[in-house]
Amino acid sequence: MPKPDVSAERKLQIVEAAMKVFTRKGFAAARMEDIAQEAGLSIGGVYWYFKGKDDVIVGIMQAIIDADVKTLRNLLDASGTVRDRLAQYVLATIEEAIETTPLSYELYGLALRDTKVRKHIRSFFTAYRDVLAEFVRQGIQRGELRDVDANLAATTFAALYEGMLEMTLLDPKSVDAETTLPAALDLLMAGLAK
Repeated sequence: MPKPDVSAERKLQIVEAAMKVFTRKGFAAARMEDIAQEAGLSIGGVYWYFKGKDDVIVGIMQAIIDADVKTLRNLLDASGTVRDRLAQYVLATIEEAIETTPLSYELYGLALRDTKVRKHIRSFFTAYRDVLAEFVRQGIQRGELRDVDANLAATTFAALYEGMLEMTLLDPKSVDAETTLPAALDLLMAGLAK
């Protein structure tokens, strides 16, 4: 009997372990051995799937991209107003987003120096913005939102979301994204309402 293919599961196991290690130690201090230990695998097992830290970083970004865009796409086809569905997205993702914000900003810093990482982050923002723009177009077609540039509105939402996370990271006493982000979404949606 052939062995089942566990490649996808193993890659996810390594990516999740790497996220923990990178969050704890940062990219520079983390070693592949640390990732292997966190994943409960041999170093060779980690290298079988990822040739080095850069490949693991790309794997992390891909996992984040896939999960975020999948959540948005599922809500795109759900019932409810655009405002209600975007609020569901915020509520569904905010806790994990806050936890991974330090890692995200390390990725952004790395993207300034590494073209491969920058390319993946751009692909994330493009996919993310495109789905958000579809929400806006739906809202316009349904008469919920006034006629606006869908890409600009989507970029504004993305900047609001990311900015609120950054402010929570830098000044958690003044800004709590779990509270302020839904309120900020209400302000944005009120400005877009027809």
